[in-house]
Amino acid sequence: MVWALISCYPTRNVPEGSYLYTKSNYSIKDNNIASHNIESYFLQKTNSKILFIKPYVHIYDFGTWFKKDKWLYNTMTLKLGEAPVLYDSNLVEATSKNILQHLHNLGYYHTRVVPVVITYPYLKIAKVKYNIYPGTPYLIDDFDFDISNSHLRSFVLAEWNKSESDSGTLFSADRLQDERERLSKSIRNMGYYYFNQQVVSFDADTNFNSNKSNIVLKIGQQRIKTPDSIYYLDFKQYKFKNVYIYPEITKVDPEVPFDTTLIIYDADRKNSISYYFIHQGPMEVNPKAILHSVFVKPDRFYKEEDVAQTYQALYNLNIFKFVNVNIKDIKEEKNSIGYLDVIIQLSSNKKYSISSDSEFKNTGGDFGVEQGFTFMSRNTFKNGEIFKAGIRGALEVQNVTNAPNPNKILKIFNTFEMGFNTSLEVPRFLAPIRRNFFSRYFNPKTKIDLGYNYQDRPDYTRSIINASYGYIWHSKKYRHFILNPIEISSVKIYPEPEFQTIIDNYQDPRIKYSYQDHLVLGMSYSYQYTEMKTESKFPFHYFFYKIELGGIPYNFISNLFGHQSDSMGQQWVGSLPYTRFIRFETDYRYFLPISNGKLMNAFRANFGIGIPLGKSAALPFEKSFYSGGANSLRAWTLGTLGPGSYSSGSSTFEMTGDIKIEFNYEFRFSISGPLKGAIFADVGNIYLLKESDVLPGGTFYFKDFIPKLAADIGYGIRYDMSFLVIRADIAHPVYQPYFPPGQRWSMTTLDTSPKLKWAFNFAIGYPF
Repeated sequence: MVWALISCYPTRNVPEGSYLYTKSNYSIKDNNIASHNIESYFLQKTNSKILFIKPYVHIYDFGTWFKKDKWLYNTMTLKLGEAPVLYDSNLVEATSKNILQHLHNLGYYHTRVVPVVITYPYLKIAKVKYNIYPGTPYLIDDFDFDISNSHLRSFVLAEWNKSESDSGTLFSADRLQDERERLSKSIRNMGYYYFNQQVVSFDADTNFNSNKSNIVLKIGQQRIKTPDSIYYLDFKQYKFKNVYIYPEITKVDPEVPFDTTLIIYDADRKNSISYYFIHQGPMEVNPKAILHSVFVKPDRFYKEEDVAQTYQALYNLNIFKFVNVNIKDIKEEKNSIGYLDVIIQLSSNKKYSISSDSEFKNTGGDFGVEQGFTFMSRNTFKNGEIFKAGIRGALEVQNVTNAPNPNKILKIFNTFEMGFNTSLEVPRFLAPIRRNFFSRYFNPKTKIDLGYNYQDRPDYTRSIINASYGYIWHSKKYRHFILNPIEISSVKIYPEPEFQTIIDNYQDPRIKYSYQDHLVLGMSYSYQYTEMKTESKFPFHYFFYKIELGGIPYNFISNLFGHQSDSMGQQWVGSLPYTRFIRFETDYRYFLPISNGKLMNAFRANFGIGIPLGKSAALPFEKSFYSGGANSLRAWTLGTLGPGSYSSGSSTFEMTGDIKIEFNYEFRFSISGPLKGAIFADVGNIYLLKESDVLPGGTFYFKDFIPKLAADIGYGIRYDMSFLVIRADIAHPVYQPYFPPGQRWSMTTLDTSPKLKWAFNFAIGYPF
């Protein structure tokens, strides 16, 4: 046992009287105070770990067995290994002071930090535990203001209504610093160009016996420092006077004179604004396309957020590689208001570009390879438009059980897929929505898509033509909206004779409906709120929902023209029946980091429902819900789980449903560098809205849908290269709802010789 412990801690190179530093932790002796990332204030770090092992110290230790300055010694000690981190009492004392200062900043002024050093002389290791006794925090008793400028005082008093620091709240220096920054930013957005947070201070008068403090917010005199002197300014608001735009600064010919063009722009539907364009020769970009992304306005008060928004909007056009906005004080004053000129310098990106990308393709566990090429044209029609045209091809292995004998490609793949798509993105709203219907701060865009996809599978050939026309905008930092009033999808399927026979003999009308030609004429609206980050020490969220309507408005048009229905009640456009449905889907994710962001809890809840309308027998195949696969319930292959407690067995058809319920959880941790690990659990299933004799147990009822939820557990590894994540997961079912009651909690097959069931998933990217 002792030798096993010694092998865990390579201390052969730890000098006598010293200790290998193995661990630091802390304990707060008051459950009412949050941890506030205490670990981030530890000054002494331990050697790198993979799980609970320190392999780099072992490598270093092994390398020291070789002769010094030789290749093996240098490689293992200098390149691959880590020297043992020795316990340092000075860093322990400094860490205690660090933690103490942090808690003082939070308002806990009676705090004691008592480090306890635990040593194991025989093992030559040491660890430290910091016991924290925070005591009673200080609260704010009263808040007052000392501001001599009457206009500024009125504004600050009104702005303080948004404050989180007021009488009765915790007296926290960190919170007051946040208020200082927020208030300073708000004041600069009111036209005070030179205002900075250094003139904002807080005086605190504390009462030691009552643990209360009176706070006075002071705004002192504004100081300007130059290389030669320091002088003081009165608080003064500034307005923008002239805005000069250089649309192309990298193609300037010093021998060619500049032209100045005055452009009148109706930015807000009420007033016309003048801008000056400084250029040589004809301008490549329509000036009004640029001005739609310029938020600074002559004769308007200076706003810091307008300058920042101008930067962001011009970059978002994706036609400029360089954007610079300079503010110049022109030393003019009128009615105690100063004036600023704005100089915007731009440099165009390449007009044309071609990109290529290759990737492994994994659709529900079926492997393949995919290659794509994309052509991009920037500023296509001189109004900031982005035109893209792409072509993609893929080879894949499809696992089709009752399919006719496939013709394999390259003796491996049995499925070929190719497609092309084009899109045009315009940086404003096009008809029928007026350009100024939304604020320019929403960054409105119009997008038109047109695409074609062809797939040759062993059982059928399918071609899809799709088109859409829609609008994209952002209301705030994390909110993203898409409205597509027109979505068209034409699907034509050509089954192999053997597969057509299977369809004809199948009793479920849903299957027959899924594999017939059809047309989707619809519209959709989606909303996304995302705080998604690769790493964070604080919780963050993601929320998405989408509503789709299929065929509903077109049904009224069809009735006006007197179109007749066929024997199934379907109405036709040309040679294709169109479907009618309403579909809703939502996805919520919550990420809870722990241990200072080193560990991550990831939760997801996914729900969807689609309702066929009119005489439509089912949702279109591509609008139905699936379960299983690399991003869903990972113990089942895509399309083999459900609906409900029905077992698809070896059916040819992928199982689809009208309702989807799914919950996922992952515990993510770092193994070493970019190598990550995860332990996960998935719960969910799909259901039908209507009873089906062919799919018994597949219908959703509130009284019994929970016992029909499947569940799995699993583990996996990820190689995270920041721009690409390669993932491999192994999952085992733990609850199989299609087994007889009493036998559903099982990880094995249900036969005379049960075997452990497992599924391997290889994918690109995190599952959520």
